[in-house]
Amino acid sequence: MAVVDAKRVARPDKRRVILDAAAPIFGDEGYERASVDAIATAAGVSKPTIYSYFGGKDQLFRESVADSAVQLNADALEVIQRLDLSAVGWRDSLRELGLRLVECQRTPCSLFLARMIAAETARDPEVYRLVRAKAEAPIMEALAGRLAMLGNAGHLVVPDPTRAAHQFLALIGAEIQVLTEHGTAAVPDERIRDAVGAGVDTFLRAHARPSQ
Repeated sequence: MAVVDAKRVARPDKRRVILDAAAPIFGDEGYERASVDAIATAAGVSKPTIYSYFGGKDQLFRESVADSAVQLNADALEVIQRLDLSAVGWRDSLRELGLRLVECQRTPCSLFLARMIAAETARDPEVYRLVRAKAEAPIMEALAGRLAMLGNAGHLVVPDPTRAAHQFLALIGAEIQVLTEHGTAAVPDERIRDAVGAGVDTFLRAHARPSQ
């Protein structure tokens, strides 16, 4: 009969377990009503364990929101990495990228998280700072990198790829909040596509090489 070495049995990452338990509780209850006791029970750990990993409810909330943002951004990062750099396909691919990024931002989870971040940042500005560092910065870095590659390929003029990335994201979303009434109104896909396409066209008028 085989003897199992307890030390070799994979143990769940307690930090991961706590974050997974905290996210829905903070989402349902908000920061004020959510209790560390409830999160500890859901995670199957003791309250002191939570404090040993996160120090307190404030930091647990910050880490939970940032972790949720990172997970939601995984699809956006994948879309950015698929941007076509070829001479034939880069324009259409850039338009498709804009549409896919807006779609990522319009999922129910993304909209809910954005509202929570906006609401709680007034109480604790560190919430947004952590989300920006852990979730937004990787998106911006990846997008800036791909735009720089389009520049190196001779398709775009982007002396400052990071600024160009900010401009691209701002332009593709410029009409979306008004069209969707901040995510509360259903809008035909064609109207979203037109709005995003107009944003990409404006970006290209500023950054495409004249011969392009």
